Amino acid sequence: MKHFLSISLFTLLLFGCGEPSQPVAKPTKKQTGKETYTMYCAMCHGISGDGVGTVTLDRPARSFIDGGFSFGNTIESISKTTRSGIPGTPMPPFADVLDDEQTNKVAAYVRSLSPTVQEVDIEDTEMVVRNRPIVARGTLPPVQDGLQLHPRGVVVGNPDGFSYEYRADDVRLLAIRQGRFVSRADWGARGGSPLTMLGKIIVLVVEGNPQPMFTALNGEPLHAQLIATNTLGTYGTISYDLLDKGGEKYATVEELCKSTTLTRALIEQVLTINTVKPFQIQLPTDTVMDESTTVPIGTTTRTIIHATKGSE
Repeated sequence: MKHFLSISLFTLLLFGCGEPSQPVAKPTKKQTGKETYTMYCAMCHGISGDGVGTVTLDRPARSFIDGGFSFGNTIESISKTTRSGIPGTPMPPFADVLDDEQTNKVAAYVRSLSPTVQEVDIEDTEMVVRNRPIVARGTLPPVQDGLQLHPRGVVVGNPDGFSYEYRADDVRLLAIRQGRFVSRADWGARGGSPLTMLGKIIVLVVEGNPQPMFTALNGEPLHAQLIATNTLGTYGTISYDLLDKGGEKYATVEELCKSTTLTRALIEQVLTINTVKPFQIQLPTDTVMDESTTVPIGTTTRTIIHATKGSE
């Protein structure tokens, strides 16, 4: 699969999204960053930078409009990522395709797609959440002794000081933390960046090893396939499709987590669900939900309540 994907991406670099007999022209010195982006990047990352392109990949492409940058979001950092690619992902290197001037132009354009997000230099190690949510992706260490690490992890940090740790291969909330966000010591390296969690754990979901939370009505577990993350609102969100083992889609879920007002004693895991086939929610231990665990066809909301074990 990876070999096929690499060949497909190489073909796309040569020919773009048109017919293979019509290769894309080489970028010129006069070409703007936007034009180069449209030629080489939009097919995966989308015309607007929302991560919704015309190419089917084995994972969602990075969304730039919500601040989704893997290795720093300065022009220098984006240029380095563009030249080197990210091994182990569909992001190929462009060092042999674009010269330095062209790379810097496209990096400046990519950075302009998310103008309100604070710049983070490639040399910085700690990611600090200020007035907007932040999403970090990388390798998650085990949340406690005896558990596995997760090579594909997502951490959502909100301005209220709480962060939410997910495994991304089959989206599941693992832990909720309070305090500082994360550190990543290798912004300048490529792929599989290990994340160091800096906050204090206040919720450990099923001891950090939750089972699938969604099942078909017959009890078959549903796979939660990551679609995207978004940091444009007050709280960061993570979206995913629910699929059975045959790939049939049951629902699309947009999830956010937030602390309760004032007391901060509870965490609400809010699921906005667009359902095409009914399914069941299997509540993690030590959680409650007022609504029915059976989710019908249509658009609905379910809120799972987690009790914290001591917040600051």
